[in-house]
Amino acid sequence: MVATTEAPANTSALEAKKVVVVGSASSGKSALVQRNKSSLKIWCCGGHERYRALLEQFFVGASAVILCFDMLSTQSFQELPFWYNEFKRNSPDALAIIVGTKSDDADSIKVPVQDALKQAKEWSVEFRAVSSKTGMNVTELFDHVMTNLP
Repeated sequence: MVATTEAPANTSALEAKKVVVVGSASSGKSALVQRNKSSLKIWCCGGHERYRALLEQFFVGASAVILCFDMLSTQSFQELPFWYNEFKRNSPDALAIIVGTKSDDADSIKVPVQDALKQAKEWSVEFRAVSSKTGMNVTELFDHVMTNLP
């Protein structure tokens, strides 16, 4: 699956920046991408194992990598190191950010923000909690990415 957002006509002279969104299956990647209204070229990579052979192709030319996990799933968070290692192997110079999705469902959160912050600090990356359902922090996430692109 590849989801892209089209650049407005008046930005055609700008250099296109590729952002890769990865994470476990059902971690909220597609919903996050669909909420974005920026002029970034966003590639959303399927999280199922059957797509992993294609991962290297997704990372080629990436300016940023958004490492998603579902805050309602400890398994999704435990799989984050796999995605981080793929990022480091394939796009080590890209901006990386850890994103906890589905943060609007506070009563069901299984991964505490403190755990995500600890992981982000260990990897020297930023962490953002977002909700694609409500739009909470989605604009701020993509603003951060656009402002900090290499």
